[in-house]
Amino acid sequence: MTPEVRQLTAGLRGLREAAGLSLSELAARTPYSKSSWARYLNGEKPVPYDAVVALCRVVGERPERLLALWELADAEWSGRGSSAAEAEGEAEAEAGGRHGGRVRRVAFAAGAAIAAAVCAAVLLLPDESADSAVPPPTYSPGCTGPDCDGQNPVDMGCGGDNMVTTAAQRTFADGQRVELRHGTTCHAVWARATRLRIGDRVELSRSGAGPKEVRANVRDDTTGYLATAMTPADDPAGTRVCLIPAKGDRVCIEA
Repeated sequence: MTPEVRQLTAGLRGLREAAGLSLSELAARTPYSKSSWARYLNGEKPVPYDAVVALCRVVGERPERLLALWELADAEWSGRGSSAAEAEGEAEAEAGGRHGGRVRRVAFAAGAAIAAAVCAAVLLLPDESADSAVPPPTYSPGCTGPDCDGQNPVDMGCGGDNMVTTAAQRTFADGQRVELRHGTTCHAVWARATRLRIGDRVELSRSGAGPKEVRANVRDDTTGYLATAMTPADDPAGTRVCLIPAKGDRVCIEA
């Protein structure tokens, strides 16, 4: 895998993981299958331009930075670099030996200019990992406060970067992990779980609101994240998340 492809796939995987999306959930919300997403994210298959846009739209992320990385990766996938070299050789032969050196220099300079322009575009895009005086972008989720009650946090775009905090978390003896998530932009809480076993349930409860529950029913539910529906909350304090394993006793955490 080339460095360009590695950078792109790492960026795509980071967005999916930050949003807590399983491959099945990602496939359900985009035109691409679960197996296709697996190959795209592992760098086993070229990523379509529209797939990058679709993932960014699902998680509420601006696509510009990843699309600039996609341009570099696509140049490797499509072999445009090799095609340019072949075209240079043909032009050099037609021009003859006397002009060959000049054609080669012009073609090299043109190629270098294009590469420099693309790299500059990537460098000029905001780097989320670098300190900057520019404030992070803000997003408009699909709901806030009472409107989020019973809604899926992923579908509503409440779990994107800079929009959520983990109020409490715990990994249990059998490996199941649960988290209490607080959507600071959506003003809501929900539970997120991973490494569940088939039959395990996770329940979120809060005074004055009905409980929210999610259950691992099939194998795919045990390999990715599962999230309960949301409950409105300006502050996660007083919210409880319980793991109810298929075999064993209920165990809970609380903010």
